[in-house]
Amino acid sequence: MLTTALMAYLTAFFCYFVQWTFGQPMIDQPLGVGLVAGIVFGDVTMGIIIGAALQAIFIGSVNVGGATSADTVAGTVLAVCFVVVSGMEQGVAIPLAVAAAIFANIIYSLVLNVLMSFWAPVVDWAANSGESKKVIVCHFGGAIVMNALFAIPVFLAVWVGAEPASQLMDMVPQAVINGFNAASGLLPAVGMALLLRMLWDNKIAIYFLLGFVLFEYINMPMIAIAAVGAVILVVTCLRDLENLDLRNQIKKLRETGVSAGAQSAAELEEEDFFA
Repeated sequence: MLTTALMAYLTAFFCYFVQWTFGQPMIDQPLGVGLVAGIVFGDVTMGIIIGAALQAIFIGSVNVGGATSADTVAGTVLAVCFVVVSGMEQGVAIPLAVAAAIFANIIYSLVLNVLMSFWAPVVDWAANSGESKKVIVCHFGGAIVMNALFAIPVFLAVWVGAEPASQLMDMVPQAVINGFNAASGLLPAVGMALLLRMLWDNKIAIYFLLGFVLFEYINMPMIAIAAVGAVILVVTCLRDLENLDLRNQIKKLRETGVSAGAQSAAELEEEDFFA
């Protein structure tokens, strides 16, 4: 189990390190972490499936500054590890991963907001030295230290908890497992509800209705619905750009005060109205 714990640790460290060191390419999201964990543990398909399920749950979860909601890296790595290595059912692993992500966020916040503040004098020393090499060493050294600390809960959870968790699941009745499976199916709806709560606007509500109709009654696949959404987005952006250009022309004509321009402005306003 120590080898598995080290693999989980390195997976989490890699995702943390790439996310925080190379411009935040969003590899810390469950889809990205699931892919990496699937490659490491030898089941890419399962890694992506679990990552997609957790992505739907945490899609409305946003970390802003020091305010963090859940450590999605830890939760996703643990879920993939327990399913692929320990043979845990996916419906059971996902709710456990959500709980683990929320708990691991305590350690995440402690490292990010408290422990790494002690690195600030080192950064100041490197900057005051005026030597770029010291700044580079300080930057990457701090990244290694911070992300190594981030990944410790994942290592401990697998090393200490994987085998007891597997034995415990063998003792759980099938009815309870079915309940976990049902709960895991409802959690993505909770994630989407959190996202809609932030994005909901009466002006765009019609697009949500369109997506529901396409999926529920026309049975279009999600990729096709996403393509339709992309087309609507491009058309809307082009229309808005045209309207913005018309408004700029009207503004210029009004500023010049030319009588001939007044007529052109009226025509432009009419075009803008019917656009």
